[in-house]
Amino acid sequence: MRILQSAASAALALALSASMVSASSDHPPAPEKTPEKIAAISAKPSIPAPHGGAPHWDYQGLGGPANWSKLETGFGACETGATQSPINLQPTLTADLPAIFFNYSATPTTVTNNGHTLQVNVFEGSSIMVDGKEFPLAQFHFHTPSEYQIDGKAFPLEIHFVHKNAQGVLAVIGVMVQEGAANSELEGIFGAAPRESGRTQQLPDTVTDIRKLLPGSATYYRLMGSLTTPPCSEGVHWHIMTTPIEASKAQIDRFRTYFAMNARPLQPANNRLVIKDSR
Repeated sequence: MRILQSAASAALALALSASMVSASSDHPPAPEKTPEKIAAISAKPSIPAPHGGAPHWDYQGLGGPANWSKLETGFGACETGATQSPINLQPTLTADLPAIFFNYSATPTTVTNNGHTLQVNVFEGSSIMVDGKEFPLAQFHFHTPSEYQIDGKAFPLEIHFVHKNAQGVLAVIGVMVQEGAANSELEGIFGAAPRESGRTQQLPDTVTDIRKLLPGSATYYRLMGSLTTPPCSEGVHWHIMTTPIEASKAQIDRFRTYFAMNARPLQPANNRLVIKDSR
């Protein structure tokens, strides 16, 4: 049974009121304009800055998550923030959420090994539309194991599609990946990614079809959160798809040869509003 729309809308509006967040080194500016002819890639897409930067942070040891806030004064939100990500998704409300319209297309891409993940950089042209607002896609990247959990279940891999609109608001789509059939797009990305940190490689195929990295069902969890890496800025709109996609064990294992573990631990939910799509 659906929750009354008026109650859901009021709760959702309250949760989304503090939505503005500045662009950070973890999430890039919008890419440059697409060249007139994709076949002649004379200009490269803008390469976003790596996750973080100096001072060095990591997922283990002295530079690990427990110490992120101590590495730089600008990282304070990693410890003191009230809506940090990721969390274990346990819905506090079920509602008929607005549909997310995916305007993803086949696009020229490069892949960057930034020392923390493999980041796929895309040309301008792909975006999502939600609540009547457009958010252009800037890049997507991977975490193992999944950073978010769904009712206590972790997945071997998670993809974050990072979007930013003209006002600087960030919206991230999270897609869980479970072991199963091989994914043709992941094969190209993981097969061509550079081993050396700081290097970028043009993918061998002409384009990457980002649509093949989305699940068949468009239902999702919605919440406000933060960047999952320093500076852990809050005000990020998170949309975690309820249905995972599949990748083969060999593909998951191949990503782990680059990064054996690159997931931030779960953070306190702090009575956060987590809405599950009722469709």
